[in-house]
Amino acid sequence: MILISGNDPIVDGVCSALDSLGRPYCRVDRLADHAWEVHPTTLMLVEPLPRVGATASASERGLSEIISAANAPGVRSAIIVTPRPDADAQLREVRRSGIPYTILRPLPVIERAGDANKPVLVTRELVGAPATAVTADMVVDAVVRVLDGSACGQTLDVAPPADMTWSELLARAGVTPKPVAGWRARVGRWLGARTFDAPASAPS
Repeated sequence: MILISGNDPIVDGVCSALDSLGRPYCRVDRLADHAWEVHPTTLMLVEPLPRVGATASASERGLSEIISAANAPGVRSAIIVTPRPDADAQLREVRRSGIPYTILRPLPVIERAGDANKPVLVTRELVGAPATAVTADMVVDAVVRVLDGSACGQTLDVAPPADMTWSELLARAGVTPKPVAGWRARVGRWLGARTFDAPASAPS
C-alpha cells in the first residue's frame, strides 16, 4: 500500500499512473494521521512545485510529518517530491532522521497547453537551446521509477534528457512553438500574443 499526500496537480498524475500499474494506494490529507492505521509500505509527500512562468507557492507543512509517519510499522520507503534546495534545513533533517527516504527535486514544470493549435512565439535562439524545465509526465515517471526502493537514501534531480531542446520539450507539453526573431517576440508580447520565456535558472 502506498500512502500519498499533497495538493500539487502532479499527485493526480501519480495516482493515474498507479491505477494503470494496478498498485494499491490511498490519498490522504496528512500522512501521520493515517500511517499507523493503514500500514503502508511506501509514503509519498508531494510539495507544491514551481511552474514555468509562475511564482511557486511555498509549502507551509514542513517535512516533520513524513519523518513521523515513516516510523510506523511496515514502512520501507518514504518519497519526497520537492523543489527545496539541496541544502534546505528540513531536507537535512530528513537525511539525519534515519528514515528510508528518497528525495526527488524536479526543475520547474511546464504545463500542458490548453490549445495546442495556437502557436506560441519563441525566439530562434531559445528554440534550439537545452531545455531547463520538465513536463508533468517526466515527474510522474521519476516517481514511478523509485517506487521499488532502489534509490533509497538518494537525492535525485528530475531534469529533461541532456540533449532535449526547448522546442522538443514544448512539443512534449503540447505547445506549438513558432520560432521568431527576438524583436518580434518582444513586440508580440507587447501586443498580447502568446510568448514563451525560459526560466531564469535551475534550483540549486
